[in-house]
Amino acid sequence: MYVGIPLLAKWVTLDYQNTSSRGPITVDSLAVEVLATQKPYNLLDRSQHPLPVSHSDTGPTSSWLYVQTDQPHGSDCIWVADSHAAVDYGADEQVLVCSYSTSGASFQLGNSSGDGRVLKSVDSFRVLELVTDSDDRERVALSRHRMTRLLAPETQENPIFFHGTDHTPQGFKIAVEQLAAVGFEMYIYSFGSGFTLENTDPVYIQSIAQQVSLAHQYNIEVGGYDLIDLDRGGLGPDWDCIDTQGRVTGDGCFASGWYDHIHDIIFNFINKTGMSMLETDGPYGGQTCSAHNHTHHSSYDDSVFQQNRLQIELYHQLKQMNIFVNQPDGYFFQGGNKVGMGYNEDQYNLPRWQDLSVSRQGMYDDTYYHLPTQGWMQVPLIQYHGGGEAAEFDPMSRYLLEYEWALAQYLSYGVAACYRGPRLYDNVQTMGVAGKWVDFYKKYRGIVTSDIVHVRRPDMQDFDCILHVNPFITNRGLAVVFNPTSTSLNFTLSLPLYYTGISNKAIVTHEGGNPVTFDLDREYNIAVAMAMEPKTITWYLIHSGD
Repeated sequence: MYVGIPLLAKWVTLDYQNTSSRGPITVDSLAVEVLATQKPYNLLDRSQHPLPVSHSDTGPTSSWLYVQTDQPHGSDCIWVADSHAAVDYGADEQVLVCSYSTSGASFQLGNSSGDGRVLKSVDSFRVLELVTDSDDRERVALSRHRMTRLLAPETQENPIFFHGTDHTPQGFKIAVEQLAAVGFEMYIYSFGSGFTLENTDPVYIQSIAQQVSLAHQYNIEVGGYDLIDLDRGGLGPDWDCIDTQGRVTGDGCFASGWYDHIHDIIFNFINKTGMSMLETDGPYGGQTCSAHNHTHHSSYDDSVFQQNRLQIELYHQLKQMNIFVNQPDGYFFQGGNKVGMGYNEDQYNLPRWQDLSVSRQGMYDDTYYHLPTQGWMQVPLIQYHGGGEAAEFDPMSRYLLEYEWALAQYLSYGVAACYRGPRLYDNVQTMGVAGKWVDFYKKYRGIVTSDIVHVRRPDMQDFDCILHVNPFITNRGLAVVFNPTSTSLNFTLSLPLYYTGISNKAIVTHEGGNPVTFDLDREYNIAVAMAMEPKTITWYLIHSGD
């Protein structure tokens, strides 16, 4: 149990202590939690909340008990009817069961003697049980966010990074100098840039080390991209993932010798180049493997457990080295920093304004489930998968308004974006726009990276608005208001300040102007008169006047 939050973590530890030559024991079923609760803490009305963690944590709230496991694959938390409770038909009581999945999640305990498929000791996944005091969507989201900050503090790291597509010495130098000039903090060798983390040639590794050293002179951290498991087919029969019919699936098996191979390559490259960030695209995604000749699993039956265990081990080792990790999956409790936030990659093929609109909707929705700092978005400075010129933001001087909106919406949401291309700006004016919003982010970083209260969802028919809140710092709130329409808007904006911790009076400044004092009404709201020109963004900083 944890201090300051109604949270309980529960797990099972199994140790094999038989010193005889007896063969290993197979554990093919393990429930870490079986919990009967009364309403309102059990599931009501057959709602789908909470969903199994493998399905992401989405859906409406009907229970005052939020439950998930700390692993993205191989475990489930489900509510089932309690067969032992005597109830009337149609009024059965619900029991929470958190267990390993039925497919591929068995494991063997024994004296391993160096066999990676047999384990001497096993710590199960952890069940995280958070009690809430209502089923209000916003309040439950804020409670979950506090749990995430406590158990996965690395998710609050939020460097401003750039996805470079030209890793030649000259291209790298130009990009790094631009990043430093406007205050960016990290350069990532993007996919398609020519960068190859799996290149073991000492000459190549030394060339990357020289580039990393150059970036460090500008106080820029450096990371790189690699596809480590999913969609890594064609590795050969000793490493490929195999389905139950003996067919190659197109993925690597992370419990084969491929794990040892990619593990050694990753750590050799990081140690010799000085990189401090790794973008592990395609981490283990939950697939089974039916091979019998793989190093770290015996068959289909233990393939999920072992692949999941080794992926977690890799992330633990990276975090021990203080490596920042982007991973498109939910390995946050194992050391991962970020996941793609609320988007489908195809949206970055859309025309710029459509891209910006859909992306803002994605951030608005996904920040119910993630901290702003847990996610990344993308700005396709050059073409991503398609869309042509209509989808590109470079040349920035030609698309200045759209480019400023991209910078403004991501930096004001506190959500990192992959600005992907060979350069960050193309003239003094676009450099100034980038610097303006980076300065804004850094000046108000504490509140911008705090929780979001959702005021009005983007629908492109009217204004949309978010409110960052934090009752523990001086800047209690930051409201950001967007007018994506082609018309001027005049309206009264009601800002809900309850979660800022302000009780009576709020001091509000509009874009750094003169402070104005507002009295909170009985619902802890203030009313702000708004007049916005077409396609503009504005913001209000809020202090306590109590």
